[in-house]
Amino acid sequence: MTSVNEHSLLINNNENNNNDNNHINQRNNKNNINNRNNISVNNNNNNNNNNNNNNNNNNNNNNNNNNNNNNNKNKNNNNNNNNNNNNNNNNNNNNNNNNNNNNNNNNNNNNNNINNNNNYNSNTGKIYLRKKKKWNFRKKILPMIVLFFITAIVVCLVVFSLPYDSSNTIYNQSPFVIKEDDNLLQLAMKSRQNLLNIHGNQTISKLDFAILVSNPIGYWQLATFNGKNNSNPQQTLFLPLLAAAVNWCMNQNNDPHCLQMAAGPMINDMSSIHAGILMDIITNAPNQEFQTTNSTGFQSWLTKRESIESFLNSSNLLGNQTIINKFYPSNSGPTATWGEGLIQKLMGDNQMCPYDSALLMLNLVKSGILSEGQSYMTDLISRQTFSTFTSIGFGLPPGTTLHSVLGTSSSTKDLNEIAHLVLPNGGEMIFSIFSNGYENFGHAPYQSSILGNFAGDLIRSLGIDIGCPNKIVMTSQDKNCTVIGAPWTLDTSIQAYNNSFLYISGGVTPTSTVTWSFTINVTGLYEVCVWFPNGDTHTSVSYKIEPGDGMIYYFPVDQVHYGARWIRLDSFFIVAGNQPIISLSNRGIDPSKTIVADSVKLTRWPSSKGIPGFSNDFVIAESPE
Repeated sequence: MTSVNEHSLLINNNENNNNDNNHINQRNNKNNINNRNNISVNNNNNNNNNNNNNNNNNNNNNNNNNNNNNNNKNKNNNNNNNNNNNNNNNNNNNNNNNNNNNNNNNNNNNNNNINNNNNYNSNTGKIYLRKKKKWNFRKKILPMIVLFFITAIVVCLVVFSLPYDSSNTIYNQSPFVIKEDDNLLQLAMKSRQNLLNIHGNQTISKLDFAILVSNPIGYWQLATFNGKNNSNPQQTLFLPLLAAAVNWCMNQNNDPHCLQMAAGPMINDMSSIHAGILMDIITNAPNQEFQTTNSTGFQSWLTKRESIESFLNSSNLLGNQTIINKFYPSNSGPTATWGEGLIQKLMGDNQMCPYDSALLMLNLVKSGILSEGQSYMTDLISRQTFSTFTSIGFGLPPGTTLHSVLGTSSSTKDLNEIAHLVLPNGGEMIFSIFSNGYENFGHAPYQSSILGNFAGDLIRSLGIDIGCPNKIVMTSQDKNCTVIGAPWTLDTSIQAYNNSFLYISGGVTPTSTVTWSFTINVTGLYEVCVWFPNGDTHTSVSYKIEPGDGMIYYFPVDQVHYGARWIRLDSFFIVAGNQPIISLSNRGIDPSKTIVADSVKLTRWPSSKGIPGFSNDFVIAESPE
């Protein structure tokens, strides 16, 4: 009678003799093969009996004592098949009928390659096919699943740690890693929209940018809006000219500042004449009297003029920009003529874009290129905030290290800036902005001040200014802002700092004064700024400042133009415990005019080693050799 085990197919020993003989012959042949391989298949082998019994019970357990606990195991392969069948039926844990070849895990002779997957019955000498073992989920399948997920996670971390743009292009500008940052872009777009909303299309309608923020982990976060859109760079052209000049000096085995006599006035005085001189020296191609592009020598002359672009392109910093024309008026005349005129017609005007300009600034200030000239170039483009050489500087705290090149045009209202800054707390950013926000109402330096709102708003949104010296902003609605005399009228405006402000007409009696009173807890140097909405009916006013040292100062400000931004009055050293007072009066104001009182800001300069206004960043670290 036939009995089927879960793992083996057993055949009754009562089969006909012919079959028994055949199987015995098979067993004898198998024994011969096993003997040749020094593998014993004799189930009565005394040396291996205990081990085999235990192996059948416990898959890799070599402790002979387990034999006592395995009541369902067949300890002797000489038992009849009925016993085997009973054991198999009663105990499913008995694997493979206690055959000697059942489990090779503990067989010291793993060379038994014959019938490795078969089941051998020593009573009959027959070899039976064995069903494939089911995989143990916990021991085999689960670890494979875990390994798969771990591998997938590692791959994802590697892939998503790489910087991509919307076209999956890696921004890996050696030696810098640059990653597009959605949060940075979102906040920058919000600051951009705030600026456009406050000032309207009449003041500014275009603001393309590329912004880089240094991440402590070691890479730069990137956000761009129209970052690859080319515009007329105006004087920001001087930044790649400066880099090309330093490169020329180094190629001549000279000091990086060997062209300082031309580069200095170009940067410090925004001299287009000296920029033309510099270009002629660098390219060795001064203007020539070519009549057409087919004139003899024009092509070789043009190739020389392209040397600045070739230099930038060699460092992957040119992109689609055009940097080949002089900025006029130049050393060759007020406009482009002869060969320079032909170039302009052939190539078009100079064109630069925010993204590639930002990369150029990054490489210059962080020694990505021209490392030997890094100190010279950063010294040359160092700027003060609230100066004619910057626009974003009007939104930066005092003590900020600022490197900048500004480009403006009163006719086209172009207002462009490429700037690198380090805040007093060490926060580091690069702004490259191309806009049409230039305001030609006089009163320097505020014609180009509007981009300071964008920069300051973004810095606050990012929290990069946390850790900078404290600032105090007091609006006209603050409890410490008081009115003495005739009442002022409360009004609202999107240009007001907190959307509300006070106003009063001239000629109102009695004379009325708004006073902002501050309490200073930390001794130091404080920058004083005022904010107001501008208006056509407004007029010039005089802010009065009493810093608490017994002195009184007056500062005239035109409230007709340049509103909705911080206007700096001056900086004052104020001792802790003093109560500086800033006031505004309608005394002497034309009765047809209106003055407004909005907000006042006091910002403390950084201080180091007991020196007010001194920032640690003012000391240049020794350059690595």
